[in-house]
Amino acid sequence: MDVLPYLQRPAEWPFSADPDVDDSCTVDDSPAIAKAIECAASLSTLRRTVYFPAGRYVVRTPIRPHYDRLTLTGPELSADAVSGDPDTATLVAVPCNPEQFPGVIQIDAALRGDNTTPEVINEVWIRNFQVALTDGPRSNANSGIRVNRCSSCLVENVIMRYEPLVEERPSCKPSNLDGITFSLGSGGTIRNVIVDGVPKGGIYLSSNPAVHGTPSIEVENCELKNINGPVGATALKIISANATVRNCEIHHNQLHPASGSAINGGHGIQIFTQAPPNAPVSVPADIRIENTYFHHNAGSGVVLASATPGYVPTGIRFYRVKSAYNKYHGVHIQAGTDVEMKDVWAWGNGAFGMYLTAKSNLPASTFRIGDVILEDPLVFNNNLLSGSGPNSPGIRIQASDVTVLGGEVAVCNYENDENDENEEDEVLGKSVQQMCWRTGPEEETLFYPVGNVVSGVITTTTSEPEIADCPYD
Repeated sequence: MDVLPYLQRPAEWPFSADPDVDDSCTVDDSPAIAKAIECAASLSTLRRTVYFPAGRYVVRTPIRPHYDRLTLTGPELSADAVSGDPDTATLVAVPCNPEQFPGVIQIDAALRGDNTTPEVINEVWIRNFQVALTDGPRSNANSGIRVNRCSSCLVENVIMRYEPLVEERPSCKPSNLDGITFSLGSGGTIRNVIVDGVPKGGIYLSSNPAVHGTPSIEVENCELKNINGPVGATALKIISANATVRNCEIHHNQLHPASGSAINGGHGIQIFTQAPPNAPVSVPADIRIENTYFHHNAGSGVVLASATPGYVPTGIRFYRVKSAYNKYHGVHIQAGTDVEMKDVWAWGNGAFGMYLTAKSNLPASTFRIGDVILEDPLVFNNNLLSGSGPNSPGIRIQASDVTVLGGEVAVCNYENDENDENEEDEVLGKSVQQMCWRTGPEEETLFYPVGNVVSGVITTTTSEPEIADCPYD
């Protein structure tokens, strides 16, 4: 295909300034790209490649690389590339139907449309692209890059930005547009990816373990930022199983709800159960988060949750994770079992550094949290929204079967008054605090945490841990 006339489109507009090339908004490079993919697929080589020269490609309907061992790639892409960099290949999504075709690439074995459709597609690699999303769905959820039924797939060296043709407020962005989604049993790797400004979620691992196979997924060296639409606006969402996240930075994500809508969102990561209509509950399991930094999010840095009685995330591991300067909690565990957090730091957050609470609108007898280990946590200088004080704990536990081993809970930048004779009695905040709560319509039932153990915690200008029984009053 002769694509040379289209490769010099200016960054400020997805179409050419040359009316001899494209003089209206009906220009579409999708058919030419589809023909190039069919040509590559006809080759007998072990791996087929479609190379995109540097330039801007207008995609009206998503590219559908539904062939095994197929690579789509542009020129080598640096993480420092700015929007519209003429030396990069940019895929500009200008969807003809934002509800059905909002993004640039959709991988799905079902899209082959023949009688030989395999259960999965194998080894499709997407590399070295900038992606500009200009619109998206408000009813039917979809993504800029969506990977369905794909084994050993790779999304690598991609910079994805939400760049509408007409400037719009965050609360008016498409409410159901995610960045990159691995779904329907897909596995593989998402590596060296930046997602910036997408409304609903930066990366969404959404396979249902109860329905699909759960091949491993690795997310590494990614940056997810400025996710800021009207629904969710959480950078990394996981309802799948067998996933590892490492060496990522997730920051400055904020929910902008429309008037009267739900306000839960703006988190760094949310690992949660989901109950889809007419399908088994999707329960995330065997999730590992390593060496990742969650900061400056307008929700909490880390959230484990479930709104479905009897189903909670399980087998969750956090190692060497930092959560700082988030508006609410550094770590907020609302539901989970077999959870281990080792060398997790939480500082400078607006609410508690770590908050474990089984309290919810579900019945008090509903199992939500159990077998949680916090080993060597470092929790300091939190509760900045309300200010540190005697009732502001670093770690608050409203759950059972929680163990805190070692670590340090502190208030930083604390200066004693040399003239204060009661200096030894002055304590800013509690270290570890256990609490119970009332529930039921008349608040007559108490939930009593049991089986909690705290040992070896170093307290610096905070109280000794409090693990006393809750009073019956």
